[in-house]
Amino acid sequence: MNRPPLCLTLLFCLLFSIAEAQNSWYDFGFERRQSVPVAENAHPLALAWAGGLNSVRFSEIDLNLDGVPDLLGFEKHGNRLLPFLRTPNGFQYAPQYARCFPDLHDWVILHDYNHDGKTDIFTYGLASVRAFKNISEDTLQFQLEADPLTAFYYNGYTNIYASPDDYLVVDDIDQDGHLDILNFWVLGKYVHHLRNYADEGDAFDFRLENECWGHFEEAADNNIITLFSDCESKSDDGHTRHTGSSMLLHDFDGNGLPDVLLGDVDSPYNILLYNNGTLGDAQMTSQDTAFPSSMPIFLYSMPAASFVTLPGREEPSLVVSPSDPSLTKSQDLNSVWVYDYNADIQQYTLAQTDFLQGEMLDAGSGCHPVLYDFDGDGLIDLFVGNYGQFDSAKVINGWLTSYFSSSVSYYRNTGTAISPVFTLQTRDFGNLKSLGFRALHPTFGDFDGDGDTDMLCGREDGTLVLVPHDRLVTGSGNIVMDFAGIDVGECSTPQCFDLDGDGRKDLILGNRRGVLSYYRNEGTETPGFQKITDTLGGVDMRDFTQSYFGYSVPCFYHDEQFGTVLFCAGELGEVAYYKQIDGNLDGLFEKTEANLAETINGVAQPFKEGRRVAVAVADLNGDGRPEMVLGNYAGGAAYFEGATPPAHNAIAQHELLPLRVYPNPANHIICLESDQPLESVAIYDLYGRVILLVNNIEDNSAVINTSCLPTGIYFVRAAHHAVSKFLKANSQ
Repeated sequence: MNRPPLCLTLLFCLLFSIAEAQNSWYDFGFERRQSVPVAENAHPLALAWAGGLNSVRFSEIDLNLDGVPDLLGFEKHGNRLLPFLRTPNGFQYAPQYARCFPDLHDWVILHDYNHDGKTDIFTYGLASVRAFKNISEDTLQFQLEADPLTAFYYNGYTNIYASPDDYLVVDDIDQDGHLDILNFWVLGKYVHHLRNYADEGDAFDFRLENECWGHFEEAADNNIITLFSDCESKSDDGHTRHTGSSMLLHDFDGNGLPDVLLGDVDSPYNILLYNNGTLGDAQMTSQDTAFPSSMPIFLYSMPAASFVTLPGREEPSLVVSPSDPSLTKSQDLNSVWVYDYNADIQQYTLAQTDFLQGEMLDAGSGCHPVLYDFDGDGLIDLFVGNYGQFDSAKVINGWLTSYFSSSVSYYRNTGTAISPVFTLQTRDFGNLKSLGFRALHPTFGDFDGDGDTDMLCGREDGTLVLVPHDRLVTGSGNIVMDFAGIDVGECSTPQCFDLDGDGRKDLILGNRRGVLSYYRNEGTETPGFQKITDTLGGVDMRDFTQSYFGYSVPCFYHDEQFGTVLFCAGELGEVAYYKQIDGNLDGLFEKTEANLAETINGVAQPFKEGRRVAVAVADLNGDGRPEMVLGNYAGGAAYFEGATPPAHNAIAQHELLPLRVYPNPANHIICLESDQPLESVAIYDLYGRVILLVNNIEDNSAVINTSCLPTGIYFVRAAHHAVSKFLKANSQ
């Protein structure tokens, strides 16, 4: 766990900013809402604001502890958790439960490993596997059980290898009552069986049982399977195997032995390998490359499957979705397929291609919301650009290339001045999809000086496309490429806004680098944009510890109290908030993250909306407070209503409450005490990961079980309290 001092400094900054965001008086609070209606083709979307789906894997877990299994989706494109409660009428989106889970990324597998009736978590670590124990009593809670999981290989115990891009198997492979693991060898090709020899009462004791489980191997650069292999060659045969395979274990042919369903990166197929060996020595003797035969799975790329018991079904259904880690390869719309088991013909048959997804506002890959009253009826409409929608794919020189085309959707506000209702008018506003653009991001204004409203779109190459009003209304007419000669690099995201207060709308543009460019409007009757700077306000959305890019998306807003403010979204799902802008266009804007928050039960939390988030802000209900719509790369959006900051959060900056933590060093427990109710407690490791999260603490004290934490330094944060540090000592 040794880390450079800089990482510790960054961690302290991170924890302090989180604590500060939870305790300071914030300028703008936003409460997530699901009730704002959205209709498409006269059909009200039941899950409109759930955020979209591209590459999702579902598992069952009891979220509200009512004894009935609910549903948790893990969206790979942004590491989003999507909780759904099971109801008599289907599934209800319940985003509040996402905050009950620890920090999970890359892949998530849920299983009850200790047979206590509570579903536990297995997830990716650092080239390894982490395990969290479900310790729920009155509320959903988890604590770290192992990081990393280890296994006995040859001469001793070492980390169990895992790739961030593989879906391995955590299941009772030999039917002895313990969860085992199947994972690919570090260079792929072969599957290892790590058998769990844990005694009764122990959690895990994995040992390498078989380094050629199933006696098959994958090819080095495609999804061809060779059966009856003895896995004798451990060389890579001069090839570097592409990482990425998904595995699902299930007895598909009913012979009492586990078969395996494989997906592979760059391939749209699942291959089913049939096991005709024994429980002690699996032997894959045949393969089905067109499974199921009634309608084979065909999803780019690397389809991953899971079993879920859906309402109204007697047998678990097979749910399949892409799991390719690339953001620019996977199918997006209609990318969650459900196969029901038909007992009469003993086959899985395709029942649906847009499970849950079809009830969401979903633009494909990427969602760039913009709020603007286009029809002039006094009601603000919603426009959604995107990176694109998957059109086709083909393999070129051994590599999968997928093709996307971007468009802009228009949702007209058909509600009232206090109750918005968004009704889809068209998915191709301005008829742009056939032109093959990518990453269209719209803004609106009179850009040609003829007195009506045009649409100006940023695009992937960093230039701008002008779509005149006539084309928006009639669908025909010429567009203007490379508008005003403006080019900000890649992925331009323009906003038309009067930044200098002279009555003329200027242009501010984000880009892939994560900074902002400012073009002042110096025209008279016809706009004339003059470049002022490429580093407006010192805004920079990059976090070099995680990415070289920022993908900034600006949304300036004029507030009656604070004047001009900036909400800026970025690559890693964050929304930054800046003020001190008016009269300071040549200086540095004041970044005040603590003064922008999502409020949950009156407690401020940082936004967590996936990857490559885009933001739009406007007062949609006439209460003087802005609403916020956040899009993410999975193609969907979340709706937030403006909220008044609660008075009990009005604690001055840096005046956080003291938190007493003892004993320190700790062994089996730590005790927390304060003069105020703790409300919520989170424990972080040195990597900044949430190890344990406990909510709804009404008392001024709490006792936390730390016996399962490895020896090391940890940080504890309670709502409204300063961050504290403690040492977990060796308990032996």
